[in-house]
Amino acid sequence: MLDKLAPANVLVLDSGNALFANAGVATAAEQARARFILGVMEQLGTRVMAVGQRDLSAGLAFLEGLAKSSKVKLLSANLERGGQRVFDSGVVIDAGGVKVGIIGLSAVGPVAPDKDVQGTATVEAARAALKVLGPRDLTIVLAATTYADGMQLSTELKSEVDFVIQSGEFRGTQPAQRVDETSALLFASAQKGQALAKVQVTLGGSKGPFFDLSLAERDRRQAEFVAGQIKTLEQRLAAAKDKAAAAELNKTLQDFKQRHKDLTTGLAKNTAPSARTVQLDWVMLGQDVADDPKLKAEVLKIDPSYSGSH
Repeated sequence: MLDKLAPANVLVLDSGNALFANAGVATAAEQARARFILGVMEQLGTRVMAVGQRDLSAGLAFLEGLAKSSKVKLLSANLERGGQRVFDSGVVIDAGGVKVGIIGLSAVGPVAPDKDVQGTATVEAARAALKVLGPRDLTIVLAATTYADGMQLSTELKSEVDFVIQSGEFRGTQPAQRVDETSALLFASAQKGQALAKVQVTLGGSKGPFFDLSLAERDRRQAEFVAGQIKTLEQRLAAAKDKAAAAELNKTLQDFKQRHKDLTTGLAKNTAPSARTVQLDWVMLGQDVADDPKLKAEVLKIDPSYSGSH
């Protein structure tokens, strides 16, 4: 799937909580599974992963050992052991001539099973990491945190960050979210590798918040629906005989017309050719996506019960 994309312009990232199913639980079989997952992520070309609590289920030493032999760079600006940061806080990567700055964040609080490992406050750690990150064209936070913490990062870092990609609690394949137009776009991860998020970014010549083409398409479809309802209401109003019923229909018609005006005004305002745009598409990994034979053979060694369902 990724082979179909232009490699020079593709940057594969993971927001963490990928290696173990449950925080603090890591049998020998689950550790083998974690090694396999990180190996597959490397094969997919994943450049960076944030460190989540579920990635630390076998302990920090286990994850550090995996990191030494992996090309996937692990980041966390706020994970500390004995008061000292464990992983690099951020990195700048060139993707097709675009300098992408990335910082990683872990969930706040203690991390089992290591008693001296904990995640400190995210916003403060993020700001400190951003100050030393270096020049970049695009800034991304990989937040292996709760969704609420991800939304807080999106809001409080609005002038410093473009995107926040969150993992830690499952939200499904939903659109990107933001509190207002100035906030960084927040992307939530899908559940258990059941979908791949493809985010297409156009920087354009302008600065400021990104315009979400995915939401624009949604609003465009909604505007078409509202236009259809307006036509129906106008026909019903023209045929209405009762004055009270006609008055109620007319009130509803005016409400729909105002809604249509708001939608079309917003679309016209935010589709300038020079605008910075982003479009999120979810690729569902269902039965219509064929298994890779070699990969499936490796999966069966670890999980003989695998049936072929994604």
